[in-house]
Amino acid sequence: MAGGHAELARDAGIVTDTGVEFLGRIGIDMTAMRAQRARKSGRVLCRPCLDWSERRPHLAGMVGSAICTHCFDMGWIRRSEGTRAVLVTPKGQRVFREEFGLELT
Repeated sequence: MAGGHAELARDAGIVTDTGVEFLGRIGIDMTAMRAQRARKSGRVLCRPCLDWSERRPHLAGMVGSAICTHCFDMGWIRRSEGTRAVLVTPKGQRVFREEFGLELT
């Protein structure tokens, strides 16, 4: 995540304190994810992953999944019918600009 919210290595990552605060501010609570990870769920908390179609890295693991689910739940993104493609809604464009500092075209 930009802004120092995560530190990523080649195959691992951590969410920083500022990242935990940021996620909380947008509505994602890290407490449950940390508790699940502490129980040795076998699922990675945070790591980079290379997208197979775009050939660009994205955030994977429990944190990446939580962000994706939250974005769908909040109506910031939606699936393009009949595909795996994700479209950013007008509401999502505003939120990504204001909260994430991303200007989407």
